[in-house]
Amino acid sequence: MKIIEGQIVDIIKKEIFSGSLHIEDGKIHHIEKHKTDEEQYILPGFVDAHIHIESSMLTPCEYARVAMKHGTIAIVADPHEIANVCGMDGIRFMMDEGDRTPMKICFSASSCVPATPLCPAGATLNAEDVSLLLEDPRIYALAEMMNFPGVINDDPECIAKIRSAKACHKPIDGHAPLLSGEDLKKYIAAGISTDHESSSYDEAEEKIECGMSILIREGSNARNFDALHPLIGKYKDQLMFCTDDQKAVHLGNGNINKIVARAKALGYNLFDILQIATLNPVKHYHIPMGLLQAGDSADFIICDNLDDFHPKATYVNGENVFDLPYLPAQQEINNFKAKHISKKDIADSLEGKDCVDVIQALDNELFTPHLHVEKKDFDQIQKVVVLNRYSSEISVGVGYVKGFNIRGGALAQSIAHDSHHLIATGSSDELIVEALNKLVDMQGGIVVTDGQQSTTLALPVAGLMSNCPADEVAAAQQALGDHLQQLQCPLSSPLIALSFLQLIVIPELKITDKGLFDVVKFKYL
Repeated sequence: MKIIEGQIVDIIKKEIFSGSLHIEDGKIHHIEKHKTDEEQYILPGFVDAHIHIESSMLTPCEYARVAMKHGTIAIVADPHEIANVCGMDGIRFMMDEGDRTPMKICFSASSCVPATPLCPAGATLNAEDVSLLLEDPRIYALAEMMNFPGVINDDPECIAKIRSAKACHKPIDGHAPLLSGEDLKKYIAAGISTDHESSSYDEAEEKIECGMSILIREGSNARNFDALHPLIGKYKDQLMFCTDDQKAVHLGNGNINKIVARAKALGYNLFDILQIATLNPVKHYHIPMGLLQAGDSADFIICDNLDDFHPKATYVNGENVFDLPYLPAQQEINNFKAKHISKKDIADSLEGKDCVDVIQALDNELFTPHLHVEKKDFDQIQKVVVLNRYSSEISVGVGYVKGFNIRGGALAQSIAHDSHHLIATGSSDELIVEALNKLVDMQGGIVVTDGQQSTTLALPVAGLMSNCPADEVAAAQQALGDHLQQLQCPLSSPLIALSFLQLIVIPELKITDKGLFDVVKFKYL
């Protein structure tokens, strides 16, 4: 029997006491209260209630290895990024890789592949596919229902997917930015139980009062903690924490533990914060993770203090998983048919136009305002190009974006939520074409070029993930960021900002290989 002593943090009884855990066969056999000289704190591990592993650019085992060092023991993972590229094969790849790590990865069945029928991707998951996934015991929920217009308007496919989740008694996650009033009520009435897209206190509060649980998100680009943390003092039972999309370079600095530490520093009740970070998601998603009670799976972390929440040990099923070795994926899958393009493929004319529709890229926001910019004010406006990656026939959408301000260079990548066509922006057509063609040669990845020098990160797994250790991926991400800074790009997360310009379910203006899309009017311009 394994015995671990320290100050035990009981989030159920809301008390901290000296004692010891007695662990046998991966479970907590019993807990003893007694005096001990051990000043370390033992508390339940954290849960990331909504994550896309692919956004880290790491494979599942490598993501888990890093996140567990920060005390994250379980995640609710929606594999819809790779599903949009490789379909059911992509989801099975993620689940099979997830089986190789001790982290409790609770996958959800991707509900919107593609995000909407108006933006086709590399695969389609219909209601029958989703129903089959929901029967898999490794699937714990129906993933974010991004097609909220489809739910509100009783689209048969959306309703069938929701019905399958209800039949399996699995929760249904939402995705409803800025949705309110009667449309919100109808969306929730369909069975949607969560939302991670709230960006203001009032928006989140309305959703809570209508019956939703709110996930306070703090990712690499969408960072809503500052706006939403006041909810903690009023609605602790209806909250969870998530990172949603977190790059490896940021994951290496912390995960849910960073959010917990920020909330604690603001003076919120420790047990309320830990309830949000552990108990609430475990109960909502029926996660098989222990909560430091006798008879539970021995899942917990050990910290020196209850301020920064930096673990010095992470236990899953009674084993310390803090220092696991790097484990590469067993295979690499992809879906890539794009060919080289030329300047004439992205040529356009602004003749006769006094005012142009422009996408505004905002720092740390997925929301992209629809600007109407006069040609005389085009000094900070740059071209943005989307190239269909699933067709050998050239299909290109061309538009304009404000916010990147890249000088003497271009950025291109095969990460573009959720269809993951190739996307690029830059200071000239020549450099945009150069970056896209380098990306085609790599069969997926990220390229920054200034015409003389290129910085690259190859992503051989579906054009989304590297099969290298996290520190190498983080270093490459940092190098890409450094190169973009040299090119005077002012955004703190330009890779993520560019990756969301295709997602036509987040307002207001987006772009696909078919052209500019007005999300508010839900139609192509």
